[in-house]
Amino acid sequence: MQPENGDNGDDESSAPTHGRWSSSAVLSDLISPHSTDPKTTSTCKVVCLTGGPCGGKTSALSILSDLFRNLGWKVYRVPETATHLLSGGVVFSELSPQQTYSFQKDLLTVMLSIENTYINLAKLNAKQGQKTIVITDRGAMDPSAYIDRASWLKILAELNLDEISIRDHRYDCVVHLVTAAKGAEQFYTLSNNSVRSEGLELARHLDNLVMNAWLGHASLQVIDNESVPNFTAKCDRIVQAVLTRLGVVADNEIYGRAVMKHKFVVRDFVLTNEFPVPFRDFEVEHIYLVNPTGDGSQIRIRRRSEQLSAEEHLSMTMRRVGPNGQMAESRRNLTHREYDILRGQNDPTRSIVKKIRRCFLFNDRYFQLDVFQSTKHAGLMMLEGYLDYDSEETTNGAPAPGVNQDRLPPWLQVEEVTKNKEYSMYELAKI
Repeated sequence: MQPENGDNGDDESSAPTHGRWSSSAVLSDLISPHSTDPKTTSTCKVVCLTGGPCGGKTSALSILSDLFRNLGWKVYRVPETATHLLSGGVVFSELSPQQTYSFQKDLLTVMLSIENTYINLAKLNAKQGQKTIVITDRGAMDPSAYIDRASWLKILAELNLDEISIRDHRYDCVVHLVTAAKGAEQFYTLSNNSVRSEGLELARHLDNLVMNAWLGHASLQVIDNESVPNFTAKCDRIVQAVLTRLGVVADNEIYGRAVMKHKFVVRDFVLTNEFPVPFRDFEVEHIYLVNPTGDGSQIRIRRRSEQLSAEEHLSMTMRRVGPNGQMAESRRNLTHREYDILRGQNDPTRSIVKKIRRCFLFNDRYFQLDVFQSTKHAGLMMLEGYLDYDSEETTNGAPAPGVNQDRLPPWLQVEEVTKNKEYSMYELAKI
């Protein structure tokens, strides 16, 4: 498969074997903050910036680049492939269906090749102990928004690619910047991109297509225009989203904590009910591990597979208390061998948590609807999403009643339990 050379996952052959290492030794190596081995640390990160026309990708890419350089990271910026190809005289609206298919196939091929160049360099940097971030202007799923589903799947088959692999394994974080045509129409312009010609309605339509193309990615963040007072605040939210998803600590006095993960218990709903928006369903398994450091951090591994697909995404998440008291998460991909070894380090006080996870978008917000399949809480349904409360009154950091109800899916009856520790997955897994 073509993306393997630049895939952000690790090479299967690099994982230690059962005969050489115990599960505790492997875990200690993986979570060590001092190791410079790219196979045991997450010193190479790949972030994809995507979105509709005039969403602010160029500005965000520059801001993120400056920030990570100041934090001591090496930064590689991957230019937008489509813009380079279109600037050579291609007028997309003039292409025949056959030409459109050929263009999107070649676009994906070139995009992956360019990305692999930077990702491979980043991995070599990591071997030398240099933290490196690769920031891409659009990503491998974007071409699927500009072609019908059947043609997209045909392209993947011809290139020997798997959709789940290029969507879920390749990028640590995907940030969708909503077009200014939705909520900031007075600032919508195409003057900074000579090969674009979309009007407001087409820009909104394309924005929705691109957003849905990434539906299912575990770390998709959608940054809209209506919940921020200006573009500067939008850029701050982009920075915060990336820092949060990568588990990087920076100056929270600058970027704030306005957006946080909110949790809701869902009542009187089953997955077989009519669902009014597109969605993707996944089978998810979480296993909590014994932390060999004893520092109070929570460590869990996750197996995630899309229903009706044999492809799996394996990862490890570590939750630490940050300097501001907020829980900071860091995540890295695992090989199958690493995952199997780490299962031997499972926490005997916690049961394996199995869920059906439904991912969907509503009002430019990304939600995950989880139905617990195991433990004593089987049947419990919870909704999670990153929501903002910065424009409303708060009490002790908790949102005021009724805040952002327009952001929540109206077909679900929910009760917010964000501050209730009994509904943390760590507590729910307790035996």
